[in-house]
Formats: sequence, structure tokens, C-alpha cells
Amino acid sequence: MFFIRKKAMQRLAEPYREPDMFMCYATPQHLHTYSTRALLLVNQDKLVVLFLNLFSTRVVHCSELAIADLQEQKFRSGVGLEAVWSFQVNGASWRFQIMWTILTLGSMQRDFLEFLQFRIVN
Repeated sequence: MFFIRKKAMQRLAEPYREPDMFMCYATPQHLHTYSTRALLLVNQDKLVVLFLNLFSTRVVHCSELAIADLQEQKFRSGVGLEAVWSFQVNGASWRFQIMWTILTLGSMQRDFLEFLQFRIVN
């Protein structure tokens, strides 16, 4: 894994981010992925998936999904340091592996996962 800095992630997300959004760094694990690294931005209304290049220095693709369109959501938080969030949109399956803690990102990961778990999935 490359060195991930909070300021760099915030800079990449800035054009897509709304003031009430939570952000996290994730690993996409589905067939419709444009890269192996992603930033997820979420609020009550929408999910923005920013696929990043190999070195996580630029956005190569952006997908916006309405929260109301997410079907069959599953959130699994294992005993380890990661959680898995999966869902379907228009018949396409999406799946993300999200680390609970990445030291260089502070509480960003945990805040995102708590918002996701208590406001979106449940």
C-alpha cells in the first residue's frame, strides 16, 4: 500500500464533495471497477465513488449513485481491522473493503463507517 495522506485525499475529493459528506479510502472488489483504489463520499442522499490511479494521485473515474437506488445492502464488520460493504444498483453488484483505521487519515475511516452503519445500512 502506498503512503496515503489526508490532505492529498481531501484535495482529490474537493471538486466532488459536499459539506455534509463523509469520506473514506477503500478497495473496490467488484466487476465494474476502474481501479484498485477508491475514495467513497457519502451523505444521506448520494454516494460518490472516485476511482484513483495506481499511486492515488488523481481521479480516473467518478460514479454517482443515489442512496435510494442501493438495494440488498450488506455491511460486515469482521473481528479484524476491516469492514466490507456490498450492495446492488440496477442489477450491478458493488463491493468495497474498507479499513477501520489508517493512521495517516486520522478518524476519517471510522467516522465514515459509523455513519454508514447507523444511517445508511440500518
